[in-house]
Amino acid sequence: MNLKTLYRTFAIGLVGAALSAGTVLSGDASAAELRVAHSSNPGQSVYIYWDEFAKRVNERAGGEIELAVFPSGQLGGDEQIQRGLKAGTVHFGSGSSSNMGIVSDAYAWGDLPYVFKSPEDAEKVFNDEVISQYISDKMRADAGTVVLGHVEVGGFRILINTQRELKTPGDVSGMKFRMLSNPIDQALLSSWGGNPVAMPWSETFVSIEQGVADGLQLQPQAIAGFGFDKMIRYGTHTKTLMTVHVAQINADTWDGLSPELQKIMTDASAEALKIANDADRADAAQFMDQLAGNISFYTPTEQEFEEWRAAALTVWDKFRDKIDADVLNRVVEVQQ
Repeated sequence: MNLKTLYRTFAIGLVGAALSAGTVLSGDASAAELRVAHSSNPGQSVYIYWDEFAKRVNERAGGEIELAVFPSGQLGGDEQIQRGLKAGTVHFGSGSSSNMGIVSDAYAWGDLPYVFKSPEDAEKVFNDEVISQYISDKMRADAGTVVLGHVEVGGFRILINTQRELKTPGDVSGMKFRMLSNPIDQALLSSWGGNPVAMPWSETFVSIEQGVADGLQLQPQAIAGFGFDKMIRYGTHTKTLMTVHVAQINADTWDGLSPELQKIMTDASAEALKIANDADRADAAQFMDQLAGNISFYTPTEQEFEEWRAAALTVWDKFRDKIDADVLNRVVEVQQ
């Protein structure tokens, strides 16, 4: 489909949808402006990805389209962006794989504790053809999006809090932690004896600040990037969860692009992913050094680690019937 046809589709066939999606024609009608939304701040891998992606697309599209990036939650947090992608009010965007449950169960298996052995193993999983096809099909059908790639966001999350050092799950008893709205995430905290408090990302900082929650699980880059080290005093390396940001484009927007523009975006995404993921891995040690000035980090002994793991693995049995067994088996197999 060429650009004139795309415009005609927006202007005639889908006027209401186009307007709600914020499609804007420039003064000379030479470019369609498409919105890119994400919640990350400068220096973070997701910010780098979309900056590099948009720069490449805008340079190579020959004026046919223009991507306008709205970072730092300007158009909402992950959940709002994901809903916007499905509704078509956002053309491009990303959100944590753990937040995908609001629109699809494509990543439900990824919410299980200890499902990934390492960042390198996670990369193998997402690059596996079978798993990749499963995710693509599910996200298009459920979320109305086409997946462009998976952006690494700091490796394993750290269990952080404002109150005390946590050496074993027993130390979590009675504490309140901000958890995602998905039931697996909440069941994990409950398995450790804590009290999960579901809340959107946009409310998290203030909730920790005001004591509504005592802590949360977050990667080093995010702890530093969002300023949680101003309040958090303790962190435990449980190596339980590792999520990625799912970069996407609204499926109708994708289908309305010419094959040439689709290839431009596919190539741009691959290049931007390498830059962003390389930066993410390189920054990990730097952020830990930075955070160590304000936060006391604890690494469990082998015996203590097994206590964390054994308690968390009880969550698998509770949700096996809600997760595609073939996909989960494939995830485990790829990491052997």
